[in-house]
Amino acid sequence: MHNPAAETVAAYPSGSVVLDKDANPETTLGSAYSPVDYMSITSFPRLPEDDMASGENTLKSRKDDDNILSEQDTDPDLFLRSARLQRLPSSASDLASHDIASLRETNTDPFTEECACQRDGLTVIITACLTFATGVTVALIMQIYFGDPQVYSQGAVVTDAARCTSLGFDVLGKQGSSVDAAVAAALCLGIVHPHTSGIGGGGVMLVHNIRKNETRVIDFRETAPFAIHEDMLQTNLDINTGLLVGVPGMLSGMHQAHQLYGRMSWKNVVAMAADVARNGFNVTHDFAEALSNVKNDNMSEAFQNLFLPNGNVPPSGLFIQRHDLADILEAVAVKGISEFYSGKIAQEMVTAVQKKGGVLTEEDLGNYSIVLQEPAEVTYQGHHVMASSAPHAGVALIAALNILEGYNITSQMSRNSTVHWIAEALKIALGLASGLGDPLYDSSVTETVDKMLSKSQASLLRQLISDSEANPVSHYTSAFSLEKGAAAAQVMVMGPDDHIVSVMSSLNKPFGSGIVTSSGILLNSQILDFSWANKTLSSSPNPHNNLQPGKRPMSFLMPTAVRPAVGLCGTYVAVGSSNGEKALSAITQVLMNVLSSRKNMNDSLAYGRLHPQLQPDTLLVDSEFSEDEVELLQVKGHKVERMDVLSLVEATRRTNDLIIAVKDPRSADASALSLPNVP
Repeated sequence: MHNPAAETVAAYPSGSVVLDKDANPETTLGSAYSPVDYMSITSFPRLPEDDMASGENTLKSRKDDDNILSEQDTDPDLFLRSARLQRLPSSASDLASHDIASLRETNTDPFTEECACQRDGLTVIITACLTFATGVTVALIMQIYFGDPQVYSQGAVVTDAARCTSLGFDVLGKQGSSVDAAVAAALCLGIVHPHTSGIGGGGVMLVHNIRKNETRVIDFRETAPFAIHEDMLQTNLDINTGLLVGVPGMLSGMHQAHQLYGRMSWKNVVAMAADVARNGFNVTHDFAEALSNVKNDNMSEAFQNLFLPNGNVPPSGLFIQRHDLADILEAVAVKGISEFYSGKIAQEMVTAVQKKGGVLTEEDLGNYSIVLQEPAEVTYQGHHVMASSAPHAGVALIAALNILEGYNITSQMSRNSTVHWIAEALKIALGLASGLGDPLYDSSVTETVDKMLSKSQASLLRQLISDSEANPVSHYTSAFSLEKGAAAAQVMVMGPDDHIVSVMSSLNKPFGSGIVTSSGILLNSQILDFSWANKTLSSSPNPHNNLQPGKRPMSFLMPTAVRPAVGLCGTYVAVGSSNGEKALSAITQVLMNVLSSRKNMNDSLAYGRLHPQLQPDTLLVDSEFSEDEVELLQVKGHKVERMDVLSLVEATRRTNDLIIAVKDPRSADASALSLPNVP
């Protein structure tokens, strides 16, 4: 038997029906049913009228229905009002009159099922919330340890002279990169502090990209001329000062750094430094003191005319201008570094050097090239330390830290309990450094470097240190003579571009060779950094640092950077130091103060410092070293000698969202700028 009721219900989705608002209450379904959105209905059943008896009436009704259905495309409301519902049984008696074959008993309570859906929905919501919270937590952890750091609108610059620090910050203010600022400031120091640096010298730059965790060392040290050989140096070098001049690398190094990391144009960066020379600057205390120290030396006439007019030392604070250097830098800014390494300027340098007994040629200048290196690096107490590698003594810094790491020095230890260990560890590191050389010319240097970087080797050396007494360096390792410390210029920059830059540049001796070209370039004396027989009466020359054409000498120029060993949160440092081998001792102690003793950077630079001198075996301490510390060292057998200043250290530090620059309080002229908002 056909059951129209069953057919009608089955024709609606999910057992729901749409109610006609004009329907008779007797034909209306119970409130337990929910209407369906009529816009989702695509077909609708035609329901026969109960009172239709004749075919004519049926046909007429269907025609009317067809007419109505044909209008649904334009008036869906009219369509719904026309829908006819068959009366369903509303009582037991009505139900008895219908076929119940299609009805089945069920144990499912529709309300229970509805509650189950509610519980499922609640479960979904709770699960979603927990999943979201977990995801956010994981994302934050990954961001902290592996994600990109925020770009802080901050910057820090520190140099040896206030005018150059200000220039570096001006570059950052013009949206220049950290390297742009370092290049401008380094060139500026060659103008304001010509006794330590200049375009007639060379140096080393370390650049660390925080975002990419990548580090480059740009080595632009001077190289030996191709015509030079060791026999030439067995002469009076005070007269033949031209033999002391290596091929200058300063401008080549600055240009390479700019090519790799620059944001401003080369022309604009160099022009800003040229403006310092043309517009003038004030003589600093350090510059005036350096001139006083060489006033009575046998300096060239050109030097005397340029720096000691009428034989007088210009007083600090005197305003001077260097139009000669401005002309050179402006030409290099427009025409590039080829203007320096060839043509008229190159010819002037060659003429000045050869006039003083040197062998520099235009080919030497034209063939000069910088060296890109990987840094020497190590993990020290949760920090990643990076420094310049051989032929520079950054590897000796790593060796010292490896030895000291085994003592587990922390902020809970007093300085009195650690200074002896530090003195002995530095003695070992200096002995190892005395055997370094240029690995491009001596493959055995690479093996030496590997041993110096080894923590297991450091452990063996640490076992040789006595807690109760000092030992000479020969107790630990063989050592060669260390060359006299060179004056050096320092630039440290941390800009808002998340780069750490440390630059060390030098002419070797104060004012280098003293040779000044007709265009005003003061040339270096870097050949003195090589070792050779009979250099001094008691020297023990380092065979790995012997003089060879094209070779770079061993040096204690050690630009250094530090970052967290894992992730991005933590301490970042850029640090450098002047005064030759004493720089190794100074940087080591400052890093110990910051990384092990957890001191702030100001205190870390202010604390007294020591330096173990190998020949003679004497422990030098500066004026900030306390008497208690001196007495403790003497009890352990150290021969202590006081000096006012051993070295100068400049540094920048970034801890999370704070970037600061700090100058050594021992310096009268160094300047540090840290601003919270760089435009």
